[in-house]
Amino acid sequence: MKNRSRQVQTMIKPQQIKLIHTLKTALGMDDDQYRCALYEGFRVESCKELTFVQAEALLCSLKERAVAQGVWKEKNKPNRHRPLKQRPGYASPSQLDYIEGLWKDVSRASEADRPRALRSFLMRQAGVSDLRFLTADKATSVLAALKQMKSRQQEVGS
Repeated sequence: MKNRSRQVQTMIKPQQIKLIHTLKTALGMDDDQYRCALYEGFRVESCKELTFVQAEALLCSLKERAVAQGVWKEKNKPNRHRPLKQRPGYASPSQLDYIEGLWKDVSRASEADRPRALRSFLMRQAGVSDLRFLTADKATSVLAALKQMKSRQQEVGS
C-alpha cells in the first residue's frame, strides 16, 4: 500500500464570511460586482466555496480597498489588558479596555494627564488605585458611572 500525502485545504471560517460581507457592504459593492470579483479572482461563485487561504487573500484585498476609500479602519492596536486574562473575580480584559475607551470619551484631562486622572477616578469610584486591581463587581459599577457621565455629556452637547 502506498502512502500518499494529501494536502488538506481548510475551508473558509464563518468569521471570514461575515467579514467579507461586511467589507462588501462598506465598499458599496452590488451583488454583480461581488460575484464578478469572486469568479475572476478565485473561480468560485460564492465565498463559501473559498478555502481559508483564499478567503484571507480576498479579505486582504477588500481591506486595502476599504482603507484607501476611507470606509474602513484597520485595528492594529493589541489588547493592552490581555495579560490580565483568567483572573477569577477580577475584571476581564474586555471590561478594562471598555473602561479605558469610555474614560477617553468623558475625561476632560489632557492626553498626558488622562492615566493619572483615571486612577484618581477609580480610587473615588471603586477604591482601587489601578485598573488591574478592579474586581468584576466594581468594574460593573465603574462602567455604569462612566456610561452615565457620557450620556450627561451628550445631553449637554445636544
